[in-house]
Amino acid sequence: MLLLLSMATVAILAYGPLLMVAVHGTSALIAGYIVAASSVGWTLTAVVVSGAPERQDRMWIVAGMAMTTFAVAGFAYAVPQGPLWLIAVFALLEGGGFGLAWTFILRRVTALVPESEEQRVSGAMPTIQRLGYALGAAYLGIIANASGFLTMDGAAEAETVARWVFLSCVPLALAGLLAVWGLVRRHGYDAGLT
Repeated sequence: MLLLLSMATVAILAYGPLLMVAVHGTSALIAGYIVAASSVGWTLTAVVVSGAPERQDRMWIVAGMAMTTFAVAGFAYAVPQGPLWLIAVFALLEGGGFGLAWTFILRRVTALVPESEEQRVSGAMPTIQRLGYALGAAYLGIIANASGFLTMDGAAEAETVARWVFLSCVPLALAGLLAVWGLVRRHGYDAGLT
């Protein structure tokens, strides 16, 4: 789940700024601010749901990962088409989805393993996320190059590259969202919780 969703969300970090400049003619600074909206979204939603009881973990995990998946699909439309404010909205949603879910994913995963493994498992989660970013960047490099990234010569060609780069992330996000089911279905973890 985390691996796939990380692979799907790295496109806005790796190619978003360059494609926003090439397609929409914005400055690199504005493109950077738009990408930074993801971090703002993560922080805001994490603060809003902090302290939520364990019985709500499944709800926040599903809501957060669905929001992130929706944002990935939104990028597939907004980055090639615009407007820039819509890309920023999807960046807020993408980060916000992780912010909603991250703490509860960690709590749920560590509750499913023996106590002796909790530290190792909780330490592995950021590693899995970074591995997803690395694999996603490699995957997107292939997609970008195959769609003409190295030879793009204007806004129309950059729009084609943007469309392919971001569309190629949608199946990864959907597979990640499907994998959420494995984490949120009832286990012994839910015993005694209402």
